[in-house]
Amino acid sequence: MTAANLPHLGYDRNAIYRDFPNERISEAYGRLAEEFSLGYQYELFALLCEGLGMRAECAVEDSPRSKAKSAIDAQCLLVPCDQDPCGHGRFRVVSKGGSSDAETVFGRLDFGMLDVSKAEAKRVAQELGWMPIMHRTWFCHAPVNGKPCGTCNPCKDAMAEGMRWRMPLSARLRYRTRLVHSAIAAKL
Repeated sequence: MTAANLPHLGYDRNAIYRDFPNERISEAYGRLAEEFSLGYQYELFALLCEGLGMRAECAVEDSPRSKAKSAIDAQCLLVPCDQDPCGHGRFRVVSKGGSSDAETVFGRLDFGMLDVSKAEAKRVAQELGWMPIMHRTWFCHAPVNGKPCGTCNPCKDAMAEGMRWRMPLSARLRYRTRLVHSAIAAKL
């Protein structure tokens, strides 16, 4: 089976909230979101995994801008669980002491990219033939017509860290326009 033929399981955000409500997870996520400006996708991952009784892999690259990595580092320890095909470590989170909001939200996720930069992730994906998967992944918080916007924080981070190739032209133009507007505003 090639990466392009991998099965795709999709859930609508509203359906996850409706079908898999969990007050403990949503409250823990709310506190993390307030403290770390964490994106809503992590609440959705946690609700879905808990509701389906499963684990999932989540790519959170090693980046100083990563809000998820900041939350994990603040409240949890990373425990190796195995290695991916490239020899990079895969990790699970364990609370540093007692229960933590980060363990509640991230506890059913395995992280296989925590020691890899965005640029390194692209190199690994190219070596293993995973680029079709990379093209199907999301990071945008405010998609425009079903594509990355280029202006939300995750899009700006992706642009700043060498992932422009994952953005459609429209997103790259919005990003550049934002930079021009910022420069003009700074001069005023």
